[in-house]
Amino acid sequence: MAEIGYTRSDLRSLLELQRYDSEINRLRVAIERTRNDPEVEALRTQADATFGAAQAGKERVVKLKHAAAWQEKEADDIRAEIAEAERKMYGGLVSNPKELDQMQKRVEQLRIDIGRHEELGLAAMVESEEAEPALAGQVRAQAEVEALLVKAEGKQRVALADLGKQIKGLTPKRAEMATRVPEPLRVKYERIRDGRSGVGVAAIRRDDLCGACSVEVPRALAKAIVAGRLETCESCGRLLIHLFETAGAGVGAEGAPASSPAEGPPGSLGQPGGRR
Repeated sequence: MAEIGYTRSDLRSLLELQRYDSEINRLRVAIERTRNDPEVEALRTQADATFGAAQAGKERVVKLKHAAAWQEKEADDIRAEIAEAERKMYGGLVSNPKELDQMQKRVEQLRIDIGRHEELGLAAMVESEEAEPALAGQVRAQAEVEALLVKAEGKQRVALADLGKQIKGLTPKRAEMATRVPEPLRVKYERIRDGRSGVGVAAIRRDDLCGACSVEVPRALAKAIVAGRLETCESCGRLLIHLFETAGAGVGAEGAPASSPAEGPPGSLGQPGGRR
């Protein structure tokens, strides 16, 4: 279906508008990709893992030291109990033979209990000492990963700021270019672009293929486009324009990538491999 009533200047402005939109879309994709950088995500996962391992190691060492201290305290309490029993036995405070025999047996059992507590306390202390080198390694690994993460996140922030700055710079230029496109044509372009992966207009290629979907354009239609008419691709429904040699690079001079008048930017106006 032919579009009539538009000048070559209108069509060149439409192409420039598409170039701005394609570049802004590319930057937005880059922002999303940068935000979800797999390297940064992997470092965050690794940082969480090393933090968890270090915390678990610290808790284990603290628990073992607490256990050793508790066993030592129990042994000290028993020693105090033995000392008190012996004071009574050997201080003449117990005269009943049966009671004395019971106290002696109690002391013997308490000495056995002391040995058990000392053994458990020593085992806990040895285990905590053996665990400390591993803990030191875990803490060191955590610090190394966190340093890498801080560096990667810093680079990520710089990249995001740069991409955002580029979009901020292109946005008013895109808005100004949109004012150069007649409103009916701009509205139609926006509608098509919204439904077709951000590409609403494409340049017909030298081999008569649609610059967006790479499907061959009927010969008669291609001739009409080359003659300066605005047509619609029968395959993908995008607007088709001939890139006039006088169009120039346009956007490149304003800060977005310039495109050859004969080819157009990849995937949008004129080069093969565009989105359907």
